[in-house]
Parts: sequence; C-alpha cells; structure tokens
Amino acid sequence: MLASFLDFLQREQLIVGRHQTTLLAVSGGVDSVVLAHLFKQACLPFAIAHCNFNLRGAEAAATTAFVKALAESYQVPFCSTQFDTTTFACHHKVSIQMAARSLRYQFFDKLLQQHGWHQVATAHHWDDAIETILLNFIKGTGIRGFYGIQPLHGQVIRPLLFARKKEIIDYAQQEKLHWHEDSSNRCNHYQRNFIRNKVIPLLHQVNPNFETTTQETATKLKDIGSFFEGHLAQIKKEISHFKDGIHYLAIDPIVHQPWAATVAFELLRPYGFTFQQIKKLTTATMTSGKRIHSTGYTLYVDRKEWLISKKKRSLFQQALVTVTTQSIAYGSHALHLQTYDRADYILKKTVMIGAFDYHMLQFPLIIRPWQAGDLFYPLGMQGRKKISDLLIDLKIPMAIKNKVLVVTSNDQIIWVVSHRIDERFKVAQTTKAVFEIIVAESQDLFRADAKGSVAFILKNDYFSICN
Repeated sequence: MLASFLDFLQREQLIVGRHQTTLLAVSGGVDSVVLAHLFKQACLPFAIAHCNFNLRGAEAAATTAFVKALAESYQVPFCSTQFDTTTFACHHKVSIQMAARSLRYQFFDKLLQQHGWHQVATAHHWDDAIETILLNFIKGTGIRGFYGIQPLHGQVIRPLLFARKKEIIDYAQQEKLHWHEDSSNRCNHYQRNFIRNKVIPLLHQVNPNFETTTQETATKLKDIGSFFEGHLAQIKKEISHFKDGIHYLAIDPIVHQPWAATVAFELLRPYGFTFQQIKKLTTATMTSGKRIHSTGYTLYVDRKEWLISKKKRSLFQQALVTVTTQSIAYGSHALHLQTYDRADYILKKTVMIGAFDYHMLQFPLIIRPWQAGDLFYPLGMQGRKKISDLLIDLKIPMAIKNKVLVVTSNDQIIWVVSHRIDERFKVAQTTKAVFEIIVAESQDLFRADAKGSVAFILKNDYFSICN
C-alpha cells in the first residue's frame, strides 16, 4: 500500500514540496486513519483537522477524542470544530450532506489561511468515485460528471483514489490500526449510502467486475471529454465575444446541428441555465424577444444572436409600509401615504395615485419590483391577468418595464404602480375608509399645508390633493 501511495502521489504530482504541510481531513473512520498512517510512514509533514457535525450525539464526541489522541500519538497539530449542521441545512435549504460538506470546507479554508498550510487531503477512494459517478448519472449531468472524483481540485488532494475500499480495510487490519466506525454510514436515508448499500450490490449481480469496468469507462470518458473540451474552446472562440459586460453568442452557425443543445449548454454552463432551457431554444424558431432566466443571469434572443447579461439586483428589493407610514423613498420613487374617511374623499383621475378600501388591506404592505408570473385582477375586469401581459398591452418599453413596481397586501397585488389598481381592493360604495398612495419620482417635491393638504409637482404639472 505504501509503495502504491507514493507512486500515486508522484504520478499525479499531488505533493509539490516534501517540506510543505498538508492538512488531513480525518473523520476517524478507517479511510482517514489509513491516510494519516501513510503520511506518517512516508515522512510527509501534516496536521489533522476534525469536524463534529452534531448529528451523532455521544458517539461523535467519542470520535473527536479518538482523533485528537491520534494526532497526539503522531505529534502533529490538531484542529477541531463543531457545527449546528441541521440548522445550517434548514436555513440554506440544502441537504444535511451538502450542509456538512460546505461547513467542513469553509473550516479547512480558514485553517489553511491561518497557518499557511499548503493544501487539504481527503480520504476519498475509488469506491467513493463510483458512487459519485452513479449519483451524477441519476441526477443528470454533463460529461464531466462521469469522470469521477479527481485527484487534484484546487487546494484539495485525494491521495487514496488509487485504492479500493477493501484494500484500505485489509491494510488497516494488517497494520493493526484502530478506527471509529460511523453508525450513520448504515443509514440508507442518505443518497450516497443508499447507492453504496443497495444499488452497487445489485449491479455486482449483473457484473461482478463492476468497479473495474466503471474505472475503465471513466478513464475513456475523461479522454473523450478532453477532446470535446478542446473543440468546445475553438467553437467558443469563433462564435462568442464580450462587450460592456454582455456575452454575445452568434448561435446561428451551430443552432441547426444535432449537437447544438449540448454544445450551447456547455458554453453557457457558468451562467446556470438548465439543459432543458437551452434545448428548447435550439429546437424552436429563432424569434427575437425570447428570454430565459437562471438565478443570476438572463439570456435574450436577438435575431441570430443570444445575449447573456447579469441580472441587475436593485438595492431596494423590498420595502414595508405600515399603518403609520406617511412617506417612503423606494429607489427612484417617493411615495406619500394617507388614510381618509370615505365621505371626505374625492377620487382623482391620475395614474400617479392609488386609492384603496382601507379595510380590505392587511398591513404591512410590501413595495417591490414586479416579477415574472405576477398576476392580479385589473380594475374593471373579473378575471386575472399577468402583469407581463398588461405591460405588453400598454406597450411599455423594455427599459421602463424593468422599473415597474407593485404594492402587495398579504401577497396579493393591489396596485401595479402608475398603471392599474386591483379590482378587489378598489374604493366601492361600501367603503368606509380610503387608503391613498401618491407616487412620484424622488426628485419631485411633496408639500403639505397646515390643514394636511398634500401637493406635489410632477413633470411640470401641479396636482393639489385636498382632504
């Protein structure tokens, strides 16, 4: 095992300088215990890091003590921490496994910076790589997902990828090493455990040499992937360019090719669009004005080009209006709010004012930009209408569309600001109190006299609103 370990380190160039300290991620299981033992046998400088994810109670505390004792026996630095993994997972809406991965790598990065250590070594072996390939295949992935886990990724090295799990256990027993078995590895609730404990044994029934053939296939796919990525780089050079922060893709030369969707998806992978989104664009007629969205980017179809731009995040994503709010600035807008008795109120015919039945509203109200999919009941209509359709009907230019705001009450839109109020919240004969919102550009001036009358100047017009 030691000879194979040293050969793998040299072949993959995982240890650049023999005097640089490597931080070993040691869970206490057999894989990481063998990793530490091999580093010690090879006389390579290392430190040990251990994470307690607070998922196994007293068992986890015992494992932490075991790993600390292991570091002391090797006379190497020991760093440990613990996380509230469940809370982190809930807050970030990710799985427990993803939460644990994110937390531990944040911890490792912090240690590298604090101590000036060179890199992190994890104890992933070839069986782990097979599980990753199967998970990627099931969930859907590009060709890179079939390469398996790589020996080197940034500052992370995997020096045991040459070995099978059985080889690692045999070596640990031969060297009379001790380790702590993680009981959660037997829990099939976790996807990786389900693959390991249920799926792979079934695949063995079909092919007893499943691990070997999978390794060969992964190697072939990686070679094919390198060939593909070389051609991809050439295509990108020929059909794409950047200007003023926008990525222009002259898609017309390739859009009619049978492989267009795959190539376009790989070209645009950094922007987070899904394969289905890209496939629909490549198989549909190239019509200007079509758009697709990812979390942070928008792709526009403009004749024979695709334009990808970063979404502009407003500094004013959302503002709250309470019952006592009298005025509020929101982006480039200023809003004045007031409540009136219905008997004293006169409806004004201007799109700059929204008047609503006060008792139909639930506070706080929310002011925000309109979003794709927003629906409301336009004044005078019985049915619902998409705001996007309303803006098209009103022939609002694209640059102005992006600035349109809505006001909501209990997640229901009461006003498409400066365009149309919602039928359900209008002032009716049964209305007893009116809640009024006046909107203007922030540079416009509000004035109020001693009686509470409000006036503002907008685009050289003067409106006087008296109570």
